[in-house]
Amino acid sequence: MSKKQEKIKRELRKIYHEILLERNCCAGCGQNGNAVPLSFSHIIPRSRRGDLVTDRRNITLHCLTFVDNNGNSRKGCHEMWEGREREKLLDYFHNLAYIKEVDLEYYYIITELNA
Repeated sequence: MSKKQEKIKRELRKIYHEILLERNCCAGCGQNGNAVPLSFSHIIPRSRRGDLVTDRRNITLHCLTFVDNNGNSRKGCHEMWEGREREKLLDYFHNLAYIKEVDLEYYYIITELNA
């Protein structure tokens, strides 16, 4: 791993820790992190905008797919954000506003996909 990659990795670990302490709930459905498994999710994919990898505004917490107390599997918000069900999420419009602000082309790609 290059020194640059190592620096990014260290910075991300720090940011992830801070976000988890601040929020500890799924931004997509509001469930507490003690009740569901959470994952850090980049609103604009890392592969698309490497310059935004450590931008705190580009990182959110979304729950992962999990089995509830009744044994029913529930699709997680992380998977919904990555798929075509993102408009169902509580943070959808907030995330769209961020995307529109920093990457207008990606904003139009996302909104066209959901049309």
